[in-house]
Amino acid sequence: MSVKSNVVLIVEDEFNLRESYKRTLENEGYICMTASDGYQCLDLLCKNLGTVDLVLLDLIMPGIDGLEVLKTVKENPEKYGTIPIIVLTSIVSGTIVKEAFLNGAVSYLVKPDMDEKSLVKEVNKNLS
Repeated sequence: MSVKSNVVLIVEDEFNLRESYKRTLENEGYICMTASDGYQCLDLLCKNLGTVDLVLLDLIMPGIDGLEVLKTVKENPEKYGTIPIIVLTSIVSGTIVKEAFLNGAVSYLVKPDMDEKSLVKEVNKNLS
């Protein structure tokens, strides 16, 4: 296990996936925070301004969806910081992928195609 001090906020409404991502990243030495919806994500980013180094963001969630969270964070850097956001979703629509990148996502991972190694590699890449 390597020693990292980076903080990753995992935003995922499915408990088992959220905990799996958290366990995987903590095993790599990351400090993880979690949110189960977009409102919690925005609240945590605001309350921890300058602390969170990267966000893993699901798109389909109750309340405010991931694309709206992405837009809100990127349009309000003074409130939420300038944080790389990796979209992590099951949606493979080209339109949604394009919208995510246009709104500031640094990467787009498709859950069914992703394994632990891919997740860690992408997080490492965006925090180096």
